Amino acid sequence: MPKIELPPTKSSLRKLKEDLSFAYEGYDLLNQKREILAIEIVRQIGEIRRVEAAFLGVADDLYAAYRIAAIDMGSEVVTLKSSSEKRRYFLKMESVRLMGLKLPKIRISIKKPRLASSLTGTTATYDRAKEQSTKVLEVLADYASITKSIILLSRELKKVQRKVNALEKIFIPQHEEAKKYIADRLEEMERDEVFVKKLIRQRASGEKDNL
Repeated sequence: MPKIELPPTKSSLRKLKEDLSFAYEGYDLLNQKREILAIEIVRQIGEIRRVEAAFLGVADDLYAAYRIAAIDMGSEVVTLKSSSEKRRYFLKMESVRLMGLKLPKIRISIKKPRLASSLTGTTATYDRAKEQSTKVLEVLADYASITKSIILLSRELKKVQRKVNALEKIFIPQHEEAKKYIADRLEEMERDEVFVKKLIRQRASGEKDNL
């Protein structure tokens, strides 16, 4: 007996065929979505590797620039001056749609530098370090966007994979088994019906001969 219990009727068989048709269609669509998500994740991973390499480059340049400024001005002065800097960047969150997902895109807007009130002066080395820090912020915004996108894509891929497994290993096999069982039962019932009708005709014919 199949795990799905339905009466062996033509309406049950018709319903099973409709459900299976819908399941196979959904299975194909989910497979396509799974492939697209996997391709996009691979692309995003390649992109984040590029951004990581860029971040290492600008971070090294920033460290070198601040080290030169610290030598030129003194580390305490650089620390005090950087702490007094006013924020001159703004973040804006946008999104890109892909397969029903909203992938984030962080935009950073760098404003023109303002002179900060401070008891200490600055040198050209400090200004170069400050300029280099804006490049780090831009790369970090890209890194954050790609990282969040990969997380969202990976979660969606897991959900799709669970649905594909449920259709492939549970829903479709059970319904195929039930369809075969009901089709076989209907065929057997039709054979029995034909046999009964034939037997009735034979008996009716024998009774006429006796008369």
